[in-house]
Amino acid sequence: MTRIEPYSDKEVKFVLQDLLKDKQFLDFVKNNLNSSTSKFLSIPGSKFLALQLFKSKVRKINSIDEFQDQVKIVLQSVIDQTIDEFNFSGIDQLDTNKPYLFISNHRDITLDSALCNHAISTIGLETTHNAIGDNLVSIKWMGDLLRLNKSFVIERGGKSKKAIYNNLFKVSNYIKETLKAGNHVWIAQRQGRAKDGIDKTDPAVLKMLHIALRKDCDFDQLTKYYNLIPCSVSYEYDPLTVEKAKHLIEGQEKNKEDDIKHIFKGIMTPKGFVHLNLGDQIKGNFSPEELSKEIDKSILSNYKVWETNMYSYKYLHETVNDDDFPRASIYFNNLRASMTNKELEYIMTQYANPIIAKGELTNE
Repeated sequence: MTRIEPYSDKEVKFVLQDLLKDKQFLDFVKNNLNSSTSKFLSIPGSKFLALQLFKSKVRKINSIDEFQDQVKIVLQSVIDQTIDEFNFSGIDQLDTNKPYLFISNHRDITLDSALCNHAISTIGLETTHNAIGDNLVSIKWMGDLLRLNKSFVIERGGKSKKAIYNNLFKVSNYIKETLKAGNHVWIAQRQGRAKDGIDKTDPAVLKMLHIALRKDCDFDQLTKYYNLIPCSVSYEYDPLTVEKAKHLIEGQEKNKEDDIKHIFKGIMTPKGFVHLNLGDQIKGNFSPEELSKEIDKSILSNYKVWETNMYSYKYLHETVNDDDFPRASIYFNNLRASMTNKELEYIMTQYANPIIAKGELTNE
């Protein structure tokens, strides 16, 4: 049975000691330590020295907060070195005395929630408890790292309808109790990342949130129990746009190693400009489908459009002048050198779809 909860302070030392004995984990660290990756961890470029310093840093961590302090250092390095400019908006509406349920569009495996946490921490809010799929904990050391970073697991499968329901109830109850205790929760609007650039909330996610509240309220009262904030994040350059296009073309499922590679590439690869918006808290009575649409409206209307989006839309549906979009022109011309025409079309469709969706929203 998969463990749902993150690790607690009393487990930190044992889990980290176990990690430092895990050959798979240490091999991953050694194989990925080089002059470019070491700078993210503020450690020297020599593999031997870097690994020793990495181990010594890990041994000094005794609590979840101390672990997250190290994560924050790495995240700041990611922002400084792979993002040209990171802006966020909407945090002024948040009350530091309220627990929030952030429902976000999903473009990157780990960065979406990390950037949300970076934004809310500027006004003194504690970091969120983050929902992740059970695929991300199938490799033990990765699951350990994510649970140390306050991630909880949504088990997607089950051998029977009853088992599936029980798994969803456990997650729903965990979210309920976490918010009740005054903590914040981050969850994606759908299972898996949006590989086609279409951000759409799955009503099943909202129904799952309500399962543990059934004795307390009907679904249409959900927004009275939870302070629900839609979160919209947009990347000028999606680090995994090529992988997403190939996945859509070939229809292949990711394996365990792909998830790790994608997490690492998402962190390390340039993202250009990035914007994150926290929409207005959603209030009112809704069915699951109505609430999904309300969240979509917020996420779409607050989605920041970049040159890459406009260039792609014009290229696919109108005519485009490269001189009007210098950043996007360089980006796509570089991709053309290594992509097939079909792959490039899928990539451009990813970038164009938010503009199409925003247009449909305006016309409703």
